[in-house]
Amino acid sequence: MCRATVCSKCKKPTWAGCGAHIEQVLGDVPKAQRCHCREDKLAARASGANPGGAEASGWLAKLRGR
Repeated sequence: MCRATVCSKCKKPTWAGCGAHIEQVLGDVPKAQRCHCREDKLAARASGANPGGAEASGWLAKLRGR
């Protein structure tokens, strides 16, 4: 089950949990007033952009030798 929370980065309402109940927990918050940090991060990842310009440094990148 999802729950409403506040984004630590932008301080706007967002959700935590499985993602299947987002509209139930954020239904009273207009979409324009919700946090979009998660979507922005996923969009940047999908486009191949690396925000901040840093090299990939996660454990999987290190394992792959990147």
